[in-house]
Amino acid sequence: MNSALSPALLEQVRIAYEQISGLPFPVHATLSDGTMFLANKSARDFFGIPQESDLEGINIRNFYEDPRDREQVLRKLRQNPSGEWHNNITIRLKVGNEHRKSRLSSLPFFDADSDQIAAMINITSSMTEVEWFAEFEDSFDAGFFELDERFSITSCNAKTTEILNYTDKDALIGKPVSELFWELDQAAALREALLKTPHLHIQRLKLRCKGGAMVIVNMHCLAFPDDTGLITRAKGVIRDVTFDIIAKDVPVGLFMVTANAEGEEIFSRANDAFAHIYGYQTEDEIIGRSTTDFHVSPTSFAEFKKALDEAADNDLPLLDYYLDMKDIHGKKHNIVTNVRYMPGENRRLRVGVAYDLTDHVGKQLRILEADFGALLHTYIATVNGLRDTMGMLVKAHGYDVMANEKHIDRSATANMLGGHIKRLGSLIAELEKVCAERGVSADLFERMRKPWRRLSEKQMEREKDNASWARRNMIEMRNALDALKKTNLPRELLKSTRTEVDEILRLTTVTSLSLSLDELNERIPEFYYFRDYLRRKEIELQDAKPQNILSILLDATQFLEEFASIRKVAILHHINPNDQVLVNCNKASLNRAFSCLLHNAIKYSWSKRGDNAPYIDIRVDKRPDTIEITIENWGVAIRREELENDLIFQFGQRGQIADDRGRSGTGIGLYDAHNIITKHGGTIRITSEPTFGNPPEVYSHPFITKVFITLPIVK
Repeated sequence: MNSALSPALLEQVRIAYEQISGLPFPVHATLSDGTMFLANKSARDFFGIPQESDLEGINIRNFYEDPRDREQVLRKLRQNPSGEWHNNITIRLKVGNEHRKSRLSSLPFFDADSDQIAAMINITSSMTEVEWFAEFEDSFDAGFFELDERFSITSCNAKTTEILNYTDKDALIGKPVSELFWELDQAAALREALLKTPHLHIQRLKLRCKGGAMVIVNMHCLAFPDDTGLITRAKGVIRDVTFDIIAKDVPVGLFMVTANAEGEEIFSRANDAFAHIYGYQTEDEIIGRSTTDFHVSPTSFAEFKKALDEAADNDLPLLDYYLDMKDIHGKKHNIVTNVRYMPGENRRLRVGVAYDLTDHVGKQLRILEADFGALLHTYIATVNGLRDTMGMLVKAHGYDVMANEKHIDRSATANMLGGHIKRLGSLIAELEKVCAERGVSADLFERMRKPWRRLSEKQMEREKDNASWARRNMIEMRNALDALKKTNLPRELLKSTRTEVDEILRLTTVTSLSLSLDELNERIPEFYYFRDYLRRKEIELQDAKPQNILSILLDATQFLEEFASIRKVAILHHINPNDQVLVNCNKASLNRAFSCLLHNAIKYSWSKRGDNAPYIDIRVDKRPDTIEITIENWGVAIRREELENDLIFQFGQRGQIADDRGRSGTGIGLYDAHNIITKHGGTIRITSEPTFGNPPEVYSHPFITKVFITLPIVK
């Protein structure tokens, strides 16, 4: 029996066998054809071989539940280097009438001439149910299963039955997996996938539970094909991920919609909150119902699907979609939904969240605020782009009058403009004389003299209006000059006149652009503030954390430096940027509050103070338990009754003198700042007192306004 082995190889096998035969495990040696020729006591007991008998006629193949599994073992061993053990091979054996799941460790010996397996030493041990699925132990809380060549379930654990909503394992044993798939063709697709890749990792599947509900699982699966390429068995692990997609207990309506066999869209999963929207008590009552039953009309449903498909075309979810729905009693509900198709499902499966906004004005207002905030965000981007373009135009056409990289020198521009206007006046007088001498039509000359006269006689109060008025008249004068080219007037005289007109037009255009740019720069901080207010979230204390309040204050100050520069207001502060004062706060909210208060201080400062430049002053006073921030400015007064009655902190309320000199505002800033400071456990107080001995009731005179903010510090 051992003649198939060379003496040298037989000796190697015997030595290796004797080294481990004393272990308390079944150890046996076999030839490549399965003939057993060595076995220790534990092996004889394991395979039911009498201890006194020889091993004549004993072949390990006869103990395999499926003889083809033996070929799987040999294929694995052929890939193993000579002299190395191959561990943790799982096999199914049948000893007498007992079926045993077993683990096999094997050491192959190769024939030196043919390089084929000649013999092997094996250690065999029984495995528990848990050990049998040890290859999948990295998946927690998982269901284990095994399939035969017909893809019917031959074994599974209790978790598998729980996932599929069956009472016990016996109800699943022998069941074809095709009956468990939500879509019948998925079973064939799984078999084809395993033939291509015998080890599937994290395959997403939709299964049908007992009772008809859908469960989505992630599956790991290992297939065992034979030499012909047919799958003889497969085993794997599944993990329920349905509520990774739809959480069970969130306080909003969550749902899953899929198409059934007839193509009708039905609710396949939902949580109780979603069921309650439609008048049901539990999710089980709404599962399986058609979605169209809950839309108020087919048109409404068609519009919703169109919007959903358009979002999907751009690989986006459909967010904040408002639609009318009806519940089980026919009552109309105002619903906002966020929904998207699941990837890879050909738009046959979607998940989403639904909010019932019926009779909830506050929720509707927040949605409107979000929409306006998004719109304003887009508007700000457009304005910033326009500002950049205007800045480039100013630099390109005002290259000789730039005070710095961003602003022109208004005085230098005005002086240059005055010189060109003076020269233009002289040229027009000369043109008039030449026109009379050469008999040029008085009407033609009058077309040019008329805008010049208007420009000379009328002066606007505002610099911007003057520049715009001059530009319009220069354009008219340039058109009149073009008509004079057809006459017999001297070309050099016309050319010189045209040059002066073009220079005046350039300088007035640059002035208008520069002034408009300054106005944009004044408005942009307000745009940012209002956008952030509309996009705000309610402050929750659990979101607060210790932050350096001085850093937040300096950030808000630096953001407004350009606005202050345009207003010619100096920002003075006495803050060491290296200091730290920690306050438990929401950083974005406090930044918004500080930005609002600083912006107001700059905006309502008076620019005319005689020899003194306008300024705002920021001071910080740290105390044992609190920090006090004071923001002071000199300018527009706040009336006493508005302070005493806290009117300035009311939503939408602007001071009676706040629109002094056309200053714009929303009446929201102080309300918002007060709300933020108080929610952080702080206080805000404002004073406004006359200065320079002015009477307290004469509000047309400048006042000193101070804002006092206190916040608790983290010790």
